[in-house]
Amino acid sequence: MSIMVRISSLLPFTTGSICLLLVLVSQFGFASGTIDDEIPALPCVGPQEECATGMSESDLDVPSAFLLLEVNLEISMQMDDVAWIGVVDSGYAITCPPGETGLTNCTAGEYDFIAGGPDHDGVIEHTLEPGSLRFVTGGDSGAVDIQDNAISTEWSVKLATWFEMMLAFAGLGLCASGLHMAFPLIGKVKKD
Repeated sequence: MSIMVRISSLLPFTTGSICLLLVLVSQFGFASGTIDDEIPALPCVGPQEECATGMSESDLDVPSAFLLLEVNLEISMQMDDVAWIGVVDSGYAITCPPGETGLTNCTAGEYDFIAGGPDHDGVIEHTLEPGSLRFVTGGDSGAVDIQDNAISTEWSVKLATWFEMMLAFAGLGLCASGLHMAFPLIGKVKKD
């Protein structure tokens, strides 16, 4: 076997090893962090279905490339006993546009929540998918004061599971191909 074939076998083996390394690193996540913010906790003196809601001023645009990634959000707030927060499609900014103060003329019952909302308790967990989102907030029934509500969003990024599997299969195949090039598993057939 020529030395050139063995040297050439390094390319698929190295490429396969990089693919497997990416899959391994993705298991622990590529990046993570925390975003802290404050929003007002809105009062809701009457029944909740009659109380106005607030909406974020701009869209959170999630690009199509996020199909390859799994971006997880964990949203928690300090005053979850008197207020709520939810994630909705950005199309609601047309039917329920926020005013200068962020208040809308819509109530919680007019939204289809992707995550969170007035009926959700505790930490909101959401995995981002391509598209545009807005955040909506409101007060629980009986909340009478406007107060600053501390919001904490923990985020983490890893490869999407389906993409990890494809990389793992490709990596194993390339490593096996490189090994076979360098050290053939099937000997030459001898002629009689």
